[in-house]
Amino acid sequence: MYVDPANAGGPFFKYLIDGNEGGIAGRVLSFLGALDEQQRDAVAEVIGGALDHNTFVAGGRYLGKLWLRDAETSAWHVLLASRRTYETEDDRNRFFEAWGNA
Repeated sequence: MYVDPANAGGPFFKYLIDGNEGGIAGRVLSFLGALDEQQRDAVAEVIGGALDHNTFVAGGRYLGKLWLRDAETSAWHVLLASRRTYETEDDRNRFFEAWGNA
């Protein structure tokens, strides 16, 4: 399995050229969300192995899992931020009301 723009599918390069960060974040979340547990562990192992050069105290697989979680969280924040530009004042007020009532 290769994770790079060439096989990420969809209009990845168009998103880059057009500055559509939300589109890229959506593709990242879609890709990571489609991984089963075995694939996710394999990706975490490879990423963790690249990070683990006695630089960090934690082991490779754990570092890879942290990296994946950070990638998902970052992509989610970008996707959420890009969505906010399309919200109206009423949408924001409903959100704050729901948040306050939670």
